[in-house]
Amino acid sequence: MSSIELTFDEKNQNVIIWNGLVVMSRTEETYFQAIFQRLDYLKPYAVLEIGYGLGISAALIQKHLKPTRHDIFEIERVIYQDLVRFAEIHPAVHPYCGDWKQSAINMRYDFIFFDPFDYMPSRHDAEEDRADNAERMKSLLNPDGILCHPHFGNGDVPNLPGFTTVIVERLKVSPIRMADETSCEDVAIVYHQPINDPPNSGSYILAT
Repeated sequence: MSSIELTFDEKNQNVIIWNGLVVMSRTEETYFQAIFQRLDYLKPYAVLEIGYGLGISAALIQKHLKPTRHDIFEIERVIYQDLVRFAEIHPAVHPYCGDWKQSAINMRYDFIFFDPFDYMPSRHDAEEDRADNAERMKSLLNPDGILCHPHFGNGDVPNLPGFTTVIVERLKVSPIRMADETSCEDVAIVYHQPINDPPNSGSYILAT
């Protein structure tokens, strides 16, 4: 299970900046709050979270989804220490340091929240990486499980091979500080469900 240790340009409770890029900022909190408030009816037993960052999503998952087991992977060792401290006060949380793709994960989850920062860009193109990640995450989900991730901007939500795509809601939030220091106010609450039979995958809008 590989991990990395980095020197950050800035790291505090409000922002993490590495190599001139915003890894995560507290400006995402309002959006993440909307995600987990909207999905709090799910109440999954087991949750896998990929990427800890500032711990915003971890805290909101604990507050709204209330899983019995909450496994969190963080690849960067300094941030992982923050995760360990978070786990000490949240008994359901199990922290793991390393690359989730290189780890032997034997659990099956009801809910996966995928929000890692790409410190080591892949040599593959984005479509190939998306397909590889989708295949692995599908293998980690229960048949009726849900995969959720942030979606910034008002563009199309990419479909994932082997999943249907549900757009729960599009909304505007206070400006979010993006990795390249641009700002974003348009976001969407989306999730994906595994296709367990061969029928066609696609996207649809969930009635609100």
